[in-house]
Amino acid sequence: MKLPPLALVAPSLCPRCDQPAMVMNHSGEEQRCAHCGLQIHQCARCRGIAGPFDRYCGFCGFEMVQGEQRPLWWRLWFLAALLPVALGLAYGIAQAQVRH
Repeated sequence: MKLPPLALVAPSLCPRCDQPAMVMNHSGEEQRCAHCGLQIHQCARCRGIAGPFDRYCGFCGFEMVQGEQRPLWWRLWFLAALLPVALGLAYGIAQAQVRH
C-alpha cells in the first residue's frame, strides 16, 4: 500500500524529461536541465521547477514574472546616498541667504 506524502513538496523534476532538476543558482545566468537542455526557472516562493513559458508556478500559484521580492531595507542605500546631497544643498541655500 502506497502512503501519501507527509508534506507537500514542490516539484523538482524537469517538465520535459522528468529527470531531477534541482539547481540552486542565484547568480542571474539562465538555468538549464542537465539531461535535455530545457531552460528551467525556479519559483522564488516554493523553489519548485517550472518550464520556460510558465507565467505562474504550477505548485503554489506564484507569478514567476515578478522575480524575487526584495526587502524594504534594500532601498535604504538610495536614501543614504541622497542624504549628503540634500545636506549640501540645504547648507548652500542657507549660506546664500546669509550673504544677502
